[in-house]
Amino acid sequence: MKIHSLTQIRYLGLAGSLLLVAASFFAIFHYGIAMSIDFTGGVVVDVAFQTLAPAAEIQAGLTGALAEWVTVEAGSSPGVWQLVLPSNAPLVDPQAIVSLFSEQTNLQAELIQATVVGPQVGEELYNQGGLALMAASLSIMIYLAMRFEWRLALAAIASLVHDTIITLGLLAVLGVQMDLNVVAGLLAVIGYSLNDSIVIADRLRDVLKARPDADIYSSTNLAVKATFSRTLITAGTTLFTIGCLLVLGGEALYGFSITLFAGVVTGTWSSVTIASTVQEMLGLNPMHYQPKQDLIDEMP
Repeated sequence: MKIHSLTQIRYLGLAGSLLLVAASFFAIFHYGIAMSIDFTGGVVVDVAFQTLAPAAEIQAGLTGALAEWVTVEAGSSPGVWQLVLPSNAPLVDPQAIVSLFSEQTNLQAELIQATVVGPQVGEELYNQGGLALMAASLSIMIYLAMRFEWRLALAAIASLVHDTIITLGLLAVLGVQMDLNVVAGLLAVIGYSLNDSIVIADRLRDVLKARPDADIYSSTNLAVKATFSRTLITAGTTLFTIGCLLVLGGEALYGFSITLFAGVVTGTWSSVTIASTVQEMLGLNPMHYQPKQDLIDEMP
């Protein structure tokens, strides 16, 4: 592969990423992001019953008020299920809800516990989750600006925004509810995306120091090529682990695992097509990494 062709591939990838971001914005505004009870408030009724049917099949068997207000979700362990009701649901008695559920589904459901999440608590969790994402991004930008160069910091933040928007767009298309597990997945995605960007940036800094007369495009291409095998191996092993979690983790971990899977794919892609190209567009050149010469006064 010739160096100039790799530059073309990186910038074509940048154009493709911008199209994906636009499509993700459309998906987010068209489908919307479904907020879970963690953020909207409501009632969670934990029940125990034995069945091999998935949650969707159990949900389809509900009628009347239960079909309108109750959402059936798999619990954290086998045989444990959750009946989720919004805060404005007319059904308030957990025991009555379980009795009606058992009658409609012909399942011997046993009430374990009922948890009420108030709207104020849900709003607080929503604000704290957004604040955590903003604080992580700001801390990353400050660190990179101090450790490397401000152009790299802005390029890394652009890469993080790209990864987050595309992941949220996928969640909107798939109808995955935004809960605390998904927020945790997004924070992990930010860290993973940053890791790949720093590896390439660290190699690029060495190349720029060693080749002060080379143009930035050829230096960036050398840095990308030098770290490409490492990037693929790391992404491959990580995706294999997340894929096992996605397939075997069950419905309770589906939101977390699909967020991680999408984030790792986009993070690996953006470290090459976003982070490496944006810093070039911001004017990064070898002189920014050259040691500063001390001024020495000549004595007469």
